[in-house]
Amino acid sequence: MLIATVLQWDMADGQVVLVTTERLEGGSPLRSVYFVAEQDPETAKAIIGAMMAPNEKVEAWGRLPEAAVKALGLKRGDFTHG
Repeated sequence: MLIATVLQWDMADGQVVLVTTERLEGGSPLRSVYFVAEQDPETAKAIIGAMMAPNEKVEAWGRLPEAAVKALGLKRGDFTHG
């Protein structure tokens, strides 16, 4: 008898994360968008927040559909700058 096990990892939705950088010299803040392959908003914020400076605010801005995560070629925990 032959028994085969097939593991299939389904990609999940990700998060759009907005980073707002307050300029040290004043003026309008700069905004950057990151696409994170992590379904949980708090985890996505933590991934991006780990590399940000103290004058930068990190917010989970909304869901990134699974199709977009796949199209960007992201694996769970990966991110790209938008």
